[in-house]
Amino acid sequence: MKALIDADSMIYKAGFGVEEAIDWGDGETTYHGEIEDMKDAIDGMLDSITFATGCDDYELHLTGSGNFRDQVVSDYKHNRKGMRIPEWVAELKQHMMEELGAILHKGWEADDAVVYLKTKYPEDYILCAIDKDVLMQSVGTHYNYGKQKDVTVDEWTALHFKYYQCVAGDPVDGYKGVPGMGPKRAEKALKDCTNERELWVATLLAYRSKGLRRSNAINTMRLACMHQYDGEGVVLWTPPHRG
Repeated sequence: MKALIDADSMIYKAGFGVEEAIDWGDGETTYHGEIEDMKDAIDGMLDSITFATGCDDYELHLTGSGNFRDQVVSDYKHNRKGMRIPEWVAELKQHMMEELGAILHKGWEADDAVVYLKTKYPEDYILCAIDKDVLMQSVGTHYNYGKQKDVTVDEWTALHFKYYQCVAGDPVDGYKGVPGMGPKRAEKALKDCTNERELWVATLLAYRSKGLRRSNAINTMRLACMHQYDGEGVVLWTPPHRG
């Protein structure tokens, strides 16, 4: 069995973990770290992940250029623009591809790819990630390598979570849900649902209660849903049929 790793976060964990701040005074601070130390940190994370999961191999996935969600809304992850990133990000990504066999995805995110693979080949992989969207929308027992603990998700929880995200929004990825409906109200809006059709209707009612359109709910779901990659390309989410 392989550790199926959403590896984007590994680069940032390695970079930020190694970098040291230099305070030059007058409010000027710079950050520096050696790339070889960052490579060692990545190797250490891989050792830790394979040991914790009992896997004898791993498969790394990275996000490349382009993202279909940018065509859904123009400001997807806009909140991250201008944020500081570690030194050597591009070099570390190249290292992971050339030396560790990482697979680079263009047009969609590594998140989408690992969720697709775990869903299609559940017995072949243990999903390893930090992002809650990845962990909570995939059925099975996964490994959160940030918190170093297992996460078990059943079918209903995985299905429910993407509708919850659609209603509540996600400040990490920079998209809003229904105005004024945070986590608690989102849970309340969906609490009586027993199937996917009911989840969609409840989501739609929440959007309409704030004067928003069906198209707003659909677009937000296309940001939240991790099941829009079919192994070859993107298949945008569509509402469940009546029945």
